[in-house]
Amino acid sequence: MSDDVDAIRRIQKALAALGYSLPRSFPDGPTGEPDGIYGEETMRAVTEFQRRVFPGSFREWDGRAGPNTLSKMDGMLPKSGGATPPTAPTIPFICGPDVTDQIVKVWTQMQTDFRALPRLMKIKACNTILIPIKGGDDSDKTGFPTDLDQLKQKLRQYADIDGWDTIPLFQGASEWLRTPPVFTPDKIQVITPSGVRAMTGGPCATPSSTDYSNSDPFADGHEDEETCSDTVQVAGACWLNGTVNYGMFGVMVRLCSDFAKTDVIVKRIPVAQKLYSLEWATNLIKLYKRFGQHPEQANDPIAWTQATFNGGPRAVPSGPGNRPKCKCSCGCKASDDITDWDYIWQPFKGGGRPSR
Repeated sequence: MSDDVDAIRRIQKALAALGYSLPRSFPDGPTGEPDGIYGEETMRAVTEFQRRVFPGSFREWDGRAGPNTLSKMDGMLPKSGGATPPTAPTIPFICGPDVTDQIVKVWTQMQTDFRALPRLMKIKACNTILIPIKGGDDSDKTGFPTDLDQLKQKLRQYADIDGWDTIPLFQGASEWLRTPPVFTPDKIQVITPSGVRAMTGGPCATPSSTDYSNSDPFADGHEDEETCSDTVQVAGACWLNGTVNYGMFGVMVRLCSDFAKTDVIVKRIPVAQKLYSLEWATNLIKLYKRFGQHPEQANDPIAWTQATFNGGPRAVPSGPGNRPKCKCSCGCKASDDITDWDYIWQPFKGGGRPSR
C-alpha cells in the first residue's frame, strides 16, 4: 500500500469517527476499510470539519488536510480505542523517464543532416528559426532584413514558432509522458503540499497533470509546476520536457553561426553574422517568453540554448533542473519502443504534429 493511500484512509477513518458521513468512501460499509481516494466526498467532509473548528476563518475552509486541520482532528479524536491519528499524505514526486541518450542521438543526426544541405536550403532553414515571421515579405526565407529593430517589432506580432521541435519534447506531442508505460493512472487522487489536486500512478512522471482528463494537449495543467507531469530526466536532473527542447535550438543556432562564418558568400553579409548568433537567439527567446501566449521566465530555455551552442548535443546546463522536487528514481529510459524520436526543422525536414 502506498504511503499516500494509507494517510488518506486514516483521514477518512478520523472523519467517520468524528461523525461525518462518507458512504461512497466506505464501499464495504462504515465498519469496512475506506477507499483511500481523496475525492469530492472526502474533500467535502474535510471542508465541513474546517467550518466547524475554524469558525470565521474562511481561508482555512479549503478542503485540504493541512497541518492545522490535522492537528484539530487529532485533538478531537477519542484517546482510547479510537481511530489512528491522521497524518498528511506522503506524495511521491517522481520525474519522467531518462531521455539523455535519445536527445544526443537526435541532435547529432540533425547536425549531419544540416551539413549535407545545399547553401540555399541552409539559408532557408536558418532564417526559419532566426527570422521566425509568418507570411508576408519574409515567407520564402531566402533574404536578410536590413532593420533589426523593425524586425523585433514584427516578431512581437507575427512570430512563427512552429518551425522546429524535438517531437517528443514538444508540448503538443507530450501525451506519451501521461500514459502507460511511463505513467499508469489509477483511482488515487491526491492533494499535493501546495494544495494542487493530481493523480498518482507511476512508475514515472507522478503526480501527473492537474488537467489529466483534458484532451487538449496544450492544457495548462499538463505543465503544472506543482506536479511532475511532462517531465524528463537529463544527466541526473529533472526538467520540464519543453525546456529541454531548447537544447535543440542551441545546436541549430550553432550550425547556422558556423555556416555564416565559413560560407564564401554568407560570411560577406554583416547582418547575417548578427542574425546567425547566440546573442540574437537569446533575444528571440526573451521576446517569445515575454510576448507569447503564456508569458514566463526565459532563464532556463536560455541556459539550455547556451549550453548546447557552446558544448554540442551532449552539453547540459548546470543546476538541479526546473522540476527539482521530482526525483530521478523511476529507472525508465525513453527508448524508441515507448515513443518515436525524431525532429522537425522546416523547410528541409517537416513532420506531422499539432501546431501551437
